[in-house]
Order: sequence, then C-alpha cells, then structure tokens
Amino acid sequence: MSIAPISPVEPPEAPAPPARESILREVLFALLAAVVVAGLGAPFGWLWSKLAPHVELVQTQYGPYPIDPEPEGYWADDGWFILMAIAMGAIVAVAAWFLLRRYRGPVMLLALVLGSTGASVLAAWLGNKIGWSHYMDLAEHAPENTHMFRPVKLRTGEASLWLGFIPWVRGTMLIQGIAAAAVYTGLAGFHVSPTLRYDNIPPEYLTPAPPAPGVAAYAPQPGYSYPPPGAAHPAEYPPAGFPSGADQAAAYPPPSGAPAPAHPADAPHTPPGSDTHAAPPDPTAPPSDLPRS
Repeated sequence: MSIAPISPVEPPEAPAPPARESILREVLFALLAAVVVAGLGAPFGWLWSKLAPHVELVQTQYGPYPIDPEPEGYWADDGWFILMAIAMGAIVAVAAWFLLRRYRGPVMLLALVLGSTGASVLAAWLGNKIGWSHYMDLAEHAPENTHMFRPVKLRTGEASLWLGFIPWVRGTMLIQGIAAAAVYTGLAGFHVSPTLRYDNIPPEYLTPAPPAPGVAAYAPQPGYSYPPPGAAHPAEYPPAGFPSGADQAAAYPPPSGAPAPAHPADAPHTPPGSDTHAAPPDPTAPPSDLPRS
C-alpha cells in the first residue's frame, strides 16, 4: 500500500448562472397572471351561489319576510365565501409557483394579490346577481304566502371607487389575496435557492467541468476507496514473492564474524515490569550498602 500523500484536487469554478428574465417580460407575465386569476372569480361566484345556503322567505302583505325569525343563512353566506376564498387563494398560489417558475419573485406575488382581490370582487358581485332578477320579480308581484329564496349576499366585504375612479376594497374581499400571499411566501421561504429559480439552471451549470491537463481526474469522495476501481494499484510492500520467516533468514545470512542470534528459548526469563535494558551486576564490585571509608 502506498503511503504517498494525496494532493488535493481543486474543483473547477462553475460558470455563472444564466441571467434572469428581463423585468419587462416579468411584468407582462405578471399582468397576464393577474388577469387570469381575476377571471377565476366568475366560476368562484357561481359555485358560491350554489353551495351557500339561501334564506327562505314568504310573501306577506308587507313584502317578503323570512320564515325563520333569526335566519342563520345571512351569515352563512359570508362563512362560505371566506372558506372558499382561502381555498382559492392557496390554489392559485401553488399553481403560479409551479407553472410560472421562471417568473417567481415579488412582481408575481403582487400580481397574485391584485388578481385574487379582483376575483373576490367579481365573485361577490356575480354570486349575488345569479337569481336576483327572479327574486325581485317575485318580491314585487307574487301573491301572499308565496315562498321564495333570496340570493346569496356578502355582508362583511365592500368594494367601491374613491373619488369616482380609484378602486378600494375592504373586509372579506381581501381574504383570497391574503391567502395567496401567505402560501406563495411560504413556498419561497422553503425554497433551496435565494433566487427562487434553482430548477431553471441548465444541467451543464451543475455538472463539474472536465479536469485541466495534468490534473488527476479522480478526487477521493466519501464512501469510495482509493485508488478508484480499474486504476493501477500502487506498489505493495513487501513485494509478492519476497521471502519471510526461515526463508528470509536463509536468503539473507548475517555478516561474517557476527554472533549468531540467540534462540528465543535460551533467552533469560525477565519478570514483568523489570527493566530489560539494565546492565548485569559486577561480581567484583563491593556491596552498595557498606559504609565507605
């Protein structure tokens, strides 16, 4: 096995990632996304008018009057609208995240919020208009004791124009925009890349470049042995066929005049813990415990 140090291989620098889309292109796709999301308010309003409970009224001499003195359907309309707005906001946020991955960012987030707010305004208006003409006709011309159902109506949200041309929205009509912003921001927070466009990098930007001439093409990786499979193994020591044991002693005799090595059985016994390198005592020396003159 070779004990020569392995020089580290410096990985080549990856090319710079591709430039992001132009801001004009992002704005155009953001506007398109806002229009599409706002258009989803039409099916949203139709579905709301079908799912939300309708308050039942009866015609009296004073006009329509609810059968239940304290009907819960008035507030159930708002409850259904809030739940459906949250679900719609989450759906459009996830769809925009995966379908428009090239245009992720604050511009798209703003487009989703504005489009979702427009969708809520359209849904509240359309849901109330579905069946409204028939209801008003019965309320004005139906005879007494005629039963009718009032169309759904959003009572905790409002949209209008300030100064006649500046739109403003408040109340539950903002729920869908808030839900879309929360889901889209959450997806961005858990993304692996701060640019939110990691999956747009071409494969050649993620694959290491070939090594430069004269640089080893192999760098040790965790879980892999060195050298790599198929490469020439370094010279082993001792080499194959080298004598060992008695064959080694016969092949390499000691120099002439050197004492023969003692057999292990003839070596004196040394107690454990004693100094094996201490010199043997001199029998002609006086005892060390006698007083010196």
